[in-house]
Amino acid sequence: MPKKTKDKTQDTARREELLHRVERYTELPLLILAFLMIPLLIGPWLWKLPPQQESLFHAFDLLIWAIFAIDLIIKVAIAPHRLQYLRRHWLEVLVVVFPLVRPLRILRVFIFGSRAWVGMRRLVNVDFLLVYGIGLVIIAATIVATVERGPDVTIRTFADAVYWSIVTITTVGYGDMVPVTWAGRAVAVVLMLGGIAFFSGVTANLASFLIRRKDTDKENREIKQLLKEVAGLREEIASLHPGPASQV
Repeated sequence: MPKKTKDKTQDTARREELLHRVERYTELPLLILAFLMIPLLIGPWLWKLPPQQESLFHAFDLLIWAIFAIDLIIKVAIAPHRLQYLRRHWLEVLVVVFPLVRPLRILRVFIFGSRAWVGMRRLVNVDFLLVYGIGLVIIAATIVATVERGPDVTIRTFADAVYWSIVTITTVGYGDMVPVTWAGRAVAVVLMLGGIAFFSGVTANLASFLIRRKDTDKENREIKQLLKEVAGLREEIASLHPGPASQV
């Protein structure tokens, strides 16, 4: 193989490995930002926000867009075949290029939401469980803050809804804030069931980690013991056969 071709092949392999590594490290942070975008996009449309809060929502939305744009630029720069990468991720490119078009801003939720759906097969990992737990809290809070309306409601703001979601998913249930609409109560049921499943998964992962660590420690002790016995056998053979001992 010519040297130029060999160097190009090695460079392509290095770039692909680096790209996979960057995608692996950024997957969870981008997933959290995708969940955070849901209230940022829906809030100014459906909630009665004071002008100051609405400006804050837009500022955070712009910040998240900037993070997505920087992430895309870095990945395109690393990718060995940039045009192919852009074609494969054309929706993300469209969203980054046209950030102020509101339907395309909402598209970001669906793009990263599809990633979240695909990533559900990896819920056996604690880090993914934690991210999906955060996502469940944010989605539930967004829905409840939207549907809870009327004079008797106790959940009046998005901050109230987030607090209620955290209390509900942990199955603590103080009762100081409760949904009064049927839609809000349905979300509460889903959130409680999700909380039970979430903490069960975390407990199972923790137990599995402790068992694996215990097994690993046991294997290390057994290997050390075997090496010690082999060293003893070498010494015995050396004492019985001084001549060839160095070859044993």
